Amino acid sequence: MNIKAEKLELIEMLAKTENEGILKKIRSIFTSATEEPRATIAQYNKEIEAAEKRIKNGKYTSHDDLMREAKKW
Repeated sequence: MNIKAEKLELIEMLAKTENEGILKKIRSIFTSATEEPRATIAQYNKEIEAAEKRIKNGKYTSHDDLMREAKKW
């Protein structure tokens, strides 16, 4: 089946369905396809290494400090 025929078949199926769950899933697929791609494993690992370095250098806020700061809001 070529792409044009596939699209037409899907359009027909979409027009006939009354299943709201299917419609939400299709919308989700289209929405996620237009969002920025997720980080690669290499990018993710690089971010973890940078965070660990900040922690090692004492550049972080402890939970207790954050809670004290939040009380001032």
